[in-house]
Parts: sequence; C-alpha cells; structure tokens
Amino acid sequence: MKRLINNTVNTISFVNSIDYVINDFSVILTKVVGDEVLQIDNLIVQGGFSACRDFIKINIDLLSFNLEGGEYYLTLVNGNTKTQYSCIVETYQDSNGSTSVDQVYGDTVKFSAY
Repeated sequence: MKRLINNTVNTISFVNSIDYVINDFSVILTKVVGDEVLQIDNLIVQGGFSACRDFIKINIDLLSFNLEGGEYYLTLVNGNTKTQYSCIVETYQDSNGSTSVDQVYGDTVKFSAY
C-alpha cells in the first residue's frame, strides 16, 4: 500500500517494468468510497529513466490540490501500461501537533520491532 501526505510533495517508489517505455508518467488517484478523482500528468522519474533500474521514484505534488483524506486507488500510467495500487492519503499535520486535521484509521495501533 502506498502512503501519500496531503499538502506536501511526496516521493513514491514503484517497481520498474520492462513495459515502461518513456519517461512520462501519469498518476490517477480515485477515491474508493466517493467520487473524487485526481489526475496528475507529465511526471518524470527522479534520477533518470533506465530499464536497468529495479525501482523508479516519482514526485507526486499534492501542494496544489485540495484532496480529501482517505483510501484511494493509485493508477500509474505509462504509455498503454497501467498499474494499480492501494493508497492512503493522509491530511497534513503541522509541526505544532494541531488536532484539526482528519485522521485515517485514527484508532489504529502500530507495532514496530526494535
């Protein structure tokens, strides 16, 4: 699952595919519940486009868009190739810890190994 934060520029990594033929990608975000759709075109791979790389990184700029938080389908488009991922869009939380932001799965407990 991909994670995007609203009101920031997100760098997202994708598995490279032999079907990706040009350094010109589009990202389509479609809300799972609701009718919100956002398409961002003319995205390029950060650090150069090469078939020899295992992963590609693309910047997704959510500064210019007012996107509602929640679960989305993220479709990566390159030429005739489309790949779909699950994606969570979190609303931006400022550095002072403001509680006025929407929370996705706000009561979820996260475990991590240390």
